[in-house]
Amino acid sequence: MNFLNPLALIGLVAAGIPVLLHLLNLRKLRTVDFGTLRFLQELQQSRVRRIKIQQILLLILRTLLVVFAVLAFSRPTISSNLPLLSTSERTSVVLLIDNSASMEAADQRGRRFQQSIDAALAVIDGLQPGDEVCVMPMCGGDAGLQIGFTRTIDQARADLQAMTTVEATAYLAPSLGRVDALLDEAAHAHREVYVFSDAQKSLAQRASMDSSTMLQRASQLYLVHVGKGLSGVEPNYSIDSIAVHTAIVQPDRPLEMEAWIRNGSGRDATAVVVTMSFNGVGVAQRTLDIPAGTTRSVVLTAPPQKRGTIAVAAEIDNDAIDGDNTRYTSVFVPPIGRFAVVGSTPAAEYVATAVAVAMNDAVDAQSVQRFRTLAEAMPRLTECDALFVVDGPIASAFVPILEQYVQDGGGVVVFASDDPSLMQLTAPFQLSLSTSVVAPARNPWLVHSLDETHPLFYGVFEAERSGTPALERIEVLKQRSASGGVTLAATDAGAFLTESTRGAGRLLYVAVNPAPSWGSFAGTGFFAAVVVRSALYAMVPQDERTSAMIGQPLTIAVPGRWTGEKLFRLRETGGVTSDVAPARLPSQTLLQVPAQERAGVVFVTTQNGVDVAAASVNVPRIESLLEFMDADQWQQAAQRMVDASVDVTYTEPGKDLQTSMSQARIGSELWPLSIMLALLCAVAESVVSRMMARDATASGTA
Repeated sequence: MNFLNPLALIGLVAAGIPVLLHLLNLRKLRTVDFGTLRFLQELQQSRVRRIKIQQILLLILRTLLVVFAVLAFSRPTISSNLPLLSTSERTSVVLLIDNSASMEAADQRGRRFQQSIDAALAVIDGLQPGDEVCVMPMCGGDAGLQIGFTRTIDQARADLQAMTTVEATAYLAPSLGRVDALLDEAAHAHREVYVFSDAQKSLAQRASMDSSTMLQRASQLYLVHVGKGLSGVEPNYSIDSIAVHTAIVQPDRPLEMEAWIRNGSGRDATAVVVTMSFNGVGVAQRTLDIPAGTTRSVVLTAPPQKRGTIAVAAEIDNDAIDGDNTRYTSVFVPPIGRFAVVGSTPAAEYVATAVAVAMNDAVDAQSVQRFRTLAEAMPRLTECDALFVVDGPIASAFVPILEQYVQDGGGVVVFASDDPSLMQLTAPFQLSLSTSVVAPARNPWLVHSLDETHPLFYGVFEAERSGTPALERIEVLKQRSASGGVTLAATDAGAFLTESTRGAGRLLYVAVNPAPSWGSFAGTGFFAAVVVRSALYAMVPQDERTSAMIGQPLTIAVPGRWTGEKLFRLRETGGVTSDVAPARLPSQTLLQVPAQERAGVVFVTTQNGVDVAAASVNVPRIESLLEFMDADQWQQAAQRMVDASVDVTYTEPGKDLQTSMSQARIGSELWPLSIMLALLCAVAESVVSRMMARDATASGTA
C-alpha cells in the first residue's frame, strides 16, 4: 500500500484523543440517587455492565472515526484492481537515455542508440492526460543542465529525436543522483524512471570508496536493455593511444609517431588502414593485421611543413563505433629562435656558427646576438630563447637573474672553463663542479656512453648491432665534470653532458670547452649535434603535450616567453574561439580551459595569432571495451544504488515493457472507502450515544 499524501498520516495522533477522554471519564465520581437499598444490587448487575459496554463501543467507534478520516486525507492506494475503486494513476516519468559512444554500435535492429530512442518514444505514447515527463541524457554537455518536467508531449518527443550520442562515457550512479534531485519537483506521487542503455559494464562503475544511495525517493525504476551484448555487432577496432617519438620537431624533417590499435572483436582483422594526419590533412598511411582480442602498434613518419603548433592524429576506417577511430596529440615546431652567445674566444665563434644551423640556415652566424661578457648580455636576456655561455667571468649579481630566466622557460647551455666563478652559475641548479682534470699523456678520454633515448639524441645516431649508438671518436684532453643533475653523456673522467631543470626551463652543462686545448670535441659532428639540438631543445616547452579526456577540465602552462601577455586566444575542439586571461602564480602562468565535449586539439595563441601552446582531448578508452552486463548483473548493480523503497525491474523494449507500464499505473485508491467507513462510524457513534442518553434518563426517573 502507498499513500499519495503521506504527511496527512500525522493526524493519526488525534486517534488517541477518545482514549484519553475515556480514561479521564473513568476517574470521575458520579452521584446516583436511589430510594431503597434493594435497587443497588439490581444496578450493579444490569446497568453498570451495560454502561461499560456502551462506553467501550463509543471509544472504538470514535477512534475508528478519526483513523478513517485521516486515512481518507492521506489517500491510500494499492496495486490491486478493485471494483469501483480502480483508476489509472497520474504519473511523473523520467526517461534517462544512455547517449555514450558505445551506443553507436549497430546490430540486426539498427543503431542501438536509435533503438533506445524508439523505445522511449513508445513510453511517451503510453502517457495519459495529466502525466508529466522529463527527457534526460546521461552524458554530454546537456547532462549537467537543470532539466524539468513537461506536460507537453510533443516537446518531449522533439527533445528525444534531437538527442545525439557524444564521445563520452555514461555512468549510472551520477545520473540517478540527478534524477533523485529532479523528483523533488514531481507533481505526482507515482513516479517512474526508465534507463535505456546497452548495459555496458562501465555503466555501473563508481569511485572505489563511493557506496552512497543515489536514488532515494520512492519510485519504479525500469532498466530497459537495448541490444544483446555482442550479438550481431560488427567488429570494432580502436586506437588505444598514440605517441610522438620525435621530441625535437623541425620543418621538413621526419616526425615519427607510433599508434597502438586494438581489435576488440572475436575475428582477426586484416589490412586495417591507419592514417596519420597533420591539422586534418592525411600525410602518411600504413596497413596492419590485428588478431582477435589483441593490440598491435604501427609507426608512421612524415615531415611537418610549417612551424608552430600542429594537431597530429591517427585515424582508422569506420567500424562499429566511430568515436574511438581517431586519437589526437599535438607537436610544437619551434619558430625561428632568438639566441645569444657569450664569449670572447674563438671557441665562442664555433658555437655561434653552429647555432645558426639550428634553424636550417634561416638565420646566419651574424644574426645571432654576440656578447663578450655576461654583463653585456643581461639587458637583452628577455629577447633570447636560449643563452650559450662559452667563457667569461660570472658575476654573482647575474646568477639570480639567470636562475629566474630558466624558471620562466628559458634555456641556458654552459661550457666548461677554468674560471672559478663558473661554480656560482651552476650552484643554484644543484650542479657541483669539480676542478679541471687533464688526461694522461697520449691517452685521452673518450666519450663512451650516451643516453640515446633523450630528446637531444633520439634518432640522431645509428645503432650498432650491439644496440649501442655508433659514436665517432671524441678525444677529451681536459674535463671539468659536474655532479648532480641528469647525465646524458660521459667519459672515464665523469659526466660529459649534464641536464638540470628548473621551473619551465633547462640548463645543460658541457664538461668540455670547444677550444682545441680541451680536445677534439669542437671538430666533430657530435659538437654540431649538441649545439644545434640544444638550441632547439631549449625552445620546446616541458609541458608541450598536455592532454585530457572529454568532459575533463584542462590546465595549460604558458611558456615563459609569453608570460607577459594579458590575454590569449583559445580555440576549442568544437571551433569556438574566445579570449582568456591567464592565472598568474608565483612559479608559473596558467590557462584554465573548460571541459571539452568533442575530441580534438585545443589551440592557444596570442592576440596576433602566434602559437603559444596546445592540449589534446580524446575519447575515454573504456567506451571501446564492448563488455556487457547480463540481466542479473545490471539489476544487482542498480539495486546497490537505490533505496529499498525503489522497485527495480529489468525489461526489454516491446510488449514486456508496455505490460509492466500498464500494471504499474493501474491501482485502486481507497480514500472513498475510508470516507464511507468514517461515515458509518459516525452514524453508529450517534446511535450508541442516544441509547446511553436514554438509559441515563430512564435511570434518573426510576
